[in-house]
This record gives sequence, C-alpha cells and structure tokens, in this order.
Amino acid sequence: MTAGSRYTTRLFLLLLAAVLSAGLLWSVAAAAAGSASPTPTPSGAGASPGAAKVVLKVGWSPDPDNLNPFVGVQQSSYELWHVSYDFLTNYGDQYLETQPGLAESWTSSPDGLTWTFKIRSGVMWSDGVPLTAKDIAFTYNWEIKLQLQAFLSALDGIESASAPDDATLVITCSRPKADILSMWCPILPEHIWSQFKTADDAKAFLNKPPIVGSGPFQVIEWQKGKYVRCVANKQYWGGVPKADEVFFQLYTNQDTLAQDLKLGTIDLAINIPPAQVAALKRDASLDSQACSAKAFDYLSFNCYKGPSLGNPVLRDVKFRQALNWGIDKNKMTELAYQGYADPGTSIFEVNFYDPNLDWHWQPPADVEYQFDPAKAKQLLADAGYKDTDGDGILNDPHNGDKNINLRLWSRVQSPQSQAMGKLIAGWWQALGLDINYSVEDESVLIDGGYNYVGDTFKPDYDIYIWSWAPSGSDPGRRLGYLRTDQIENQNDACWSNPTYDKLWQQQARELDQQKRKEIAYKMQQIIYEESPYITLTYPKLLEAWNTSRWQGWQRIPQPNGAVAFISDNVSNYYKVGPKAVTTTTSSSSGGTSTGLIVGVIIAALVVVGIVVLLLRRKPRVEEG
Repeated sequence: MTAGSRYTTRLFLLLLAAVLSAGLLWSVAAAAAGSASPTPTPSGAGASPGAAKVVLKVGWSPDPDNLNPFVGVQQSSYELWHVSYDFLTNYGDQYLETQPGLAESWTSSPDGLTWTFKIRSGVMWSDGVPLTAKDIAFTYNWEIKLQLQAFLSALDGIESASAPDDATLVITCSRPKADILSMWCPILPEHIWSQFKTADDAKAFLNKPPIVGSGPFQVIEWQKGKYVRCVANKQYWGGVPKADEVFFQLYTNQDTLAQDLKLGTIDLAINIPPAQVAALKRDASLDSQACSAKAFDYLSFNCYKGPSLGNPVLRDVKFRQALNWGIDKNKMTELAYQGYADPGTSIFEVNFYDPNLDWHWQPPADVEYQFDPAKAKQLLADAGYKDTDGDGILNDPHNGDKNINLRLWSRVQSPQSQAMGKLIAGWWQALGLDINYSVEDESVLIDGGYNYVGDTFKPDYDIYIWSWAPSGSDPGRRLGYLRTDQIENQNDACWSNPTYDKLWQQQARELDQQKRKEIAYKMQQIIYEESPYITLTYPKLLEAWNTSRWQGWQRIPQPNGAVAFISDNVSNYYKVGPKAVTTTTSSSSGGTSTGLIVGVIIAALVVVGIVVLLLRRKPRVEEG
C-alpha cells in the first residue's frame, strides 16, 4: 500500500467518524427537543416553528354548551368562564375560604350596608384595555338592571355599585349581605358588554373566541364536540401560568379517556369510569383518586302549579313523599358508582365543608327516608292512590281516576344516571306505577324543563335525573335555586314554598355564620320533607393526573378534594408546571426517553473510539 493510499484511508475514517457522530448527536438534539415540553402543542394548535410550548392537556366531559355566561349551564362552561374572567374575591385552597381577587382589601360600615374595596392596579383585559373598578361596578349594575338571572341571586341585596376612581369600588346594600365576600359573579369588560341594552340582547351574544377576559387563561378556540384551547395570560396578576396553553379535549367514552391518560395523550382526566380508578392508581406515573366534590345527583319532580304539561299527581306532597320510600340509595351507590358515592339526603354534601362550619344537614334517624316498599305502598294508599280498575296500575283520584303514567328520564351523557334510572323505574313499577323510562340527551331535559308554548311557560316533563355541581362556596346561592322567583330559571322543579322563601331572605341577612347555618338547616329540612327534589347520591369526582411529568397538583379543598372541576377554584391550571427533569415522555407526543438519549451518546463515543484505535495502528510493511 502506498503512502497516498494510507492517507486516503485515514481521511476516510475521520470523515466516517464525523458523519456518524454528527448523525448521532443530531438524534440527541432531536430527542432533547422532543422532551422540552411534557406535552407539545397539539396538531393544528399553531405552534411556532422551533418553539415547543408547554401544553397541559385535559380530558373531560360534558361538552361546554355555551361560552356566554348568561346562557350556559354545563359545569364545563362554568370552568371556562372561571379561567377566562376574574372575580371580586377568590376562593382559597383549604376550605374555599375567601381570599383577595381583583379586590386586594375591603372595609365595611358598622351597619354592614356599605362596603369599600381597594381594586388592584395594572390589571389588563386580554385585548389590552385596562381593567378598573368601573368594570366591576358596571358588571353588577348592568346585570341587576337587565335582571340577568344567571348570577342575580349572588347580587341580591346590592342596591348600587360605584367607582369613585379606578382603584376604588363602593357597594351600597339595601340590607346586610351575608355573602358579599363570596359572590360567584364573573367580572366582565364594560367596553364589550355595555352594547347590550336588554337581557335578550345579552343572551343572544355568542361570545365567540377569543374571549376578552382577565383570568389566567384566554379561550381562543372552541370546536364544539371536540376541544377548547386556552392560552396563558402572561400578565396575570395571580402569577404567570406555568403552562403556555391548556387544551380541553372532549371525551364521549370514559374508557377511552382512561386509556389516553395511560398512553400520555392527556395529562389530566376528569370523570374517569369507576372501574379504572384502581387500575390507574397502580400506574407509578399517575395519581388516581375518588375526590370529594361539591355535587349531588337528584330526581327533579315537575311541581309546577301553573300551566304545565307534566303529570299533575306530582304536585301532591304526599305522593312525592311516598316515592322516597321506594328508592334504595345504598344499592344505587353500589351499582351505579361501584361504591364511589355516598347516599344522598339533603342538598349539601357530606365530608366536604369546614368542620367548624358544615353546611350539610343530616335528617334524624326517625325521619330519614329508607328503602321500604311496603311503607311506600301504604302511604300511596293512604293518600288515595289505589288500583281502582284492577289493571295493576294505581289511579289518580284527583285526575279522573286516570292511571298514573310517569315519564322518567336519565341522560345519555351520564352512565351513572342511566343505571340509577333503570333501578328507580323497576322499584316504582313494583309500587304499581306505570313508568315510561327513557334515556335522553341533556338537551331534551333542558327543552322539557324550560318549555314555552308561545309566550306561556309550560314545563313539559315529569321526572328526570340530573346533578348539580353548584358554583360558589357560599350556601346562599344553592339554597336560592328553589326560591319561587327562580321558577323559569334555576328552580327546575318549579316548586314554590312561601316559608322557604322567607327563610332564604333571613339567611341572606344574617352575618353571624353559625346562626345562618341554623337557618340553612331549616331550609334543607323543608326541601327534604316536601321533596321537590329527591337527593340520590353524593358522587365522588373520579380524576387521575400525571405526576411523572407535572408537579404542583393540589387537591382542593384539602385534603380530599379534586384538582379540577372544583368550580370555585381554578388555581391548579396555572400553578401546575412541568418537572425540571422529564424522565419519560409519551409515545404520542413524539418524545424520546432519557435512556435512549444516553444510549445515543454512548454509541457516538464508541464509534469515535473505534476510529481512533484504527488510526493509531501502524501500517503494515510490504515485503518484496
């Protein structure tokens, strides 16, 4: 071999080492880039080339029904309003206690009729317009003037609001207002909403993304039936969100939701199926919990005494009371929720509130409804409901002795409500009632409950199973649902009780919270006895979240609450962030494990080492 050929070989080996090393190191760089964010921006979400965004992906149901705060009713809609808009005061992490929000501090007059709030300076709406005390005063005065019912109960007792300057809000009350520091009422930008002069105009506003708000995130994209995309408000006064975006993905199949969490497609799963809780808990990268939640399942009876298309038998208190004895709530929690629920009694949950101020009223043992079909039959007979024509169906003596035929609806969107519906239909049929049970879309329940014939309100339903996840930690809002003046709005049972209405006014004025609690107990007792609702269960909120890539999760209220869908608190969305070192990344995100990166580096070093050894060998001397 000539000297020239030896130099050519050495040059070739050096080039080979350079190429292999460069290629392997490029793989390392690509792997590192793929691991920069726990969850890269979803396809089509508009990520900037070369800039990986930190995206928190949330799987949830149900689908938001409307982005207009005066129209939507779904809890997912409330969640979006709360991440989009600020409140006068916030709800804390421990017991949803009052904390500063847009208001940094406040004082009140000795009689409790005048409140003065110091409003934060420097807060901006997402379109760049400054948020001032004038926006807050506008929100309250405008909603009261237009009688926009969605948040009107929270504003009850406010006579007027004024803003002497940009940093001062003065609220004048017509009576002492017990809930003034816990009003669930999003603050709206005056320059957007002031154009609407009537309630109908305000409700007709679509509030299309991008929503102009001041909260920790801005809703910028909504594909109904698919997803909602929110971007971080980098100027948020409560702290810059650690995620650049929150991506809410709709799931209509709960098992698919759980599987996607396992695969890493999403980072947080809300409303996972009961059968998946234990399985997800065994995954070291996840935390899966049955969380205490501010929610209850209930039967709503059409009690309306005005023009109605419902069965008039449901107006009879004795008939509704009898039906209570024909429901086995323990069996429902076992079969519908696989034990992840508590049997319901009153409209406030068990094991949720501050032990020093527990709003849950528990009926005494001697008056609590139990499962006793024989007693239910006897109470129906005592009230005059008998099988007078011998066909096995009870007749209504107050309605021409017609057979009692009742429509019972559960919801397509809730497998648990369907399971409960089947059980209830069977139990009540055994009492001698003709139950026409069907599973309907939630829109059918809404249309039936708020049905109009021309301009006349005529609710067109008998009984349905739904659930409340009440917003606001103050009990007055929830107790206000069943007020007479909430018929055609939040009072879906269309029930009226003058004593109940008076008690609501009393609790609203009572500033001593312990005395107020006693009034709330009396109100719950009236609901329990008259049964416009039958509270069925207190379901646990089944959630699971990724702990291998994300840190900072906080269960709210502590220690047994949820991390999302809390309604009153959305702090996890902006406080949770990626871990400093990401050890694994899901295959769905296109990432590469740390182990692979290390392997690539080692491989590169091995290649270089081999070439160096070859180059150090002496050339063979030719004989000849």
